[in-house]
Amino acid sequence: MAASSPDRGPGAGVMVEVEDLRLVFRHGREETLVLDGVSFSLPAGESLALIGPSGCGKTSLLYVLAGLLTPTAGRVAVAGAPVVRGREGTALILQDYGLLPWKTVRENAALGLRIRGRSPEAADRVLRDLGLWDLRNRYPAQLSGGQRQRVGIARALALDPDLLLMDEPFSALDALTREELQDLVLSVWRQRRTTLVLVTHDIAEAVYLGRRILVLSSRPGRVLAEISNPGAGRPEYRREPAFHQMVNQVREVLARGWVHG
Repeated sequence: MAASSPDRGPGAGVMVEVEDLRLVFRHGREETLVLDGVSFSLPAGESLALIGPSGCGKTSLLYVLAGLLTPTAGRVAVAGAPVVRGREGTALILQDYGLLPWKTVRENAALGLRIRGRSPEAADRVLRDLGLWDLRNRYPAQLSGGQRQRVGIARALALDPDLLLMDEPFSALDALTREELQDLVLSVWRQRRTTLVLVTHDIAEAVYLGRRILVLSSRPGRVLAEISNPGAGRPEYRREPAFHQMVNQVREVLARGWVHG
């Protein structure tokens, strides 16, 4: 497997460890091999983009890290402990925002805190930080898609996670709104150094946000390459030749995966 050796990130220690992960979905007597022999590690404070063809198991891998799916075989650890469902330090942001339509922006942002029996005040601080405070009494139907996704991000950040998992959070947005929210996530990561794992089908997004890029083959998902991308994390990276060179490199790896996957 052709892959470069990722550099160590700014965090101390390892946040995510995946070793020889195998995931099988069973439907009656039928079995579908979704992930096969996936291994990687991610230092605390780093950002990782997961990219691969549709149906390759990217989202399934993210759900394994969140404790929502149980591996068929292999080892998965977060912060040195076996991954468990409902881990306090893990937050998940979904593609469809996951907002409750009958609750206000403020109530949605504080939902995770209330479920965990914590004070909702942290949500108020995050709403102010993300420019949502003036919208706090509106309902999701009164918001734009970008605003709804900001509320989803606020709800996750209110939990002060050490591991933030994002499942194609910007795919339904227009290009300008998507770039605006990518910059927001980048700003949050730079300030908090929360370990970030992003699932995306967009090559440019993976290169802009992932200091490490894990490229998966078509199903069953196997690791084609783990690419070091030290330029990610800087707002000006999009405008640099190195960014476009990295986009082409990831595209070439994906193309090989389509041919040989």
